[in-house]
Amino acid sequence: MPRVKRSTLAGTWYPGDRDRLRARVDELLAGVPAADPVARSSRLCGAVVPHAGYQYSGQAAAAAYACLAEGPYRRAVVVAPSHYGMLYGAAVLDVEAFETPLGRVRVDRAALRELLETSLFRADAVAFEPEHSLEIQLPFLQCVLPDVAVVPVLIGHLGEGDAERVGDRLTAVADPDTIVLVSSDFVHYGRRFDYLPFPARGPDEVRAGVRRLDMGAIERVCAGDAPGFTRYVAETGATICGRVPIAVFLSMHRRRSPGQLLTYYTSLDVTGDYEHCVSYASIAFPRPASDS
Repeated sequence: MPRVKRSTLAGTWYPGDRDRLRARVDELLAGVPAADPVARSSRLCGAVVPHAGYQYSGQAAAAAYACLAEGPYRRAVVVAPSHYGMLYGAAVLDVEAFETPLGRVRVDRAALRELLETSLFRADAVAFEPEHSLEIQLPFLQCVLPDVAVVPVLIGHLGEGDAERVGDRLTAVADPDTIVLVSSDFVHYGRRFDYLPFPARGPDEVRAGVRRLDMGAIERVCAGDAPGFTRYVAETGATICGRVPIAVFLSMHRRRSPGQLLTYYTSLDVTGDYEHCVSYASIAFPRPASDS
């Protein structure tokens, strides 16, 4: 029997019924503005996408996935943060496929074997078992790139210089037919997240303050400035859960084309709760013409 990672999110983070899930993803993709400057017009080498439940960040994620629809990608390297336990280094999941209500997503086992040839990566099924940041991407991939194989990577704590080393290793499996998807939400604001850089005096003030913090980070991400992004997060304490996967990707993407912010909003815009909110952004990185 094939080894399959079964869904832990179906019915909670996204619909658990196949038809309802497909309809929901299609609805989110249809909501992406046709005039988007990148969607359906550029070949991408990477994208930053959020990973909350679809009722919160689904529309932001759709803005990135609309760029990939029917694209020439045969492999998706999904680089996601570990939210649970104490993961050190980079982990992969040594299975043959993931399963969602939409069916199975094949794992590129040849790429896994290549990554596992170094001590930077290890197989760690325990780290993947409860993790949402990677699985939440799969139904979108199944709808826009139904034949794509995935390379599942979770990133935990990295030592000095390890982001560059992990990035260099991932670059080895990221050929021109590969899309790198970096799973990250942006600032988590409020007492629940132990982050109150300014008081919660009202929705307008919180929205503006959180946006300033996020845009400081997003500007550095779009510029491909890995050291500047890392310094900014350290100086502001910005609670960006995928900050390490972003740093890994920026080390892969150095000296290449700038990223383009596709969409940005916060959970405050969805729920009205200004005392606790999480920010969602999608950023696309077009592939330089010389790489095609």
